[in-house]
Amino acid sequence: HFNRYLSKRRRSQISKHLGLTERQV
Repeated sequence: HFNRYLSKRRRSQISKHLGLTERQV
């Protein structure tokens, strides 16, 4: 299942995006 691999990589990107959004808000 490459979905798990994508989830791990996507989680890092989402975490970065969330951090930026939280900082902006």
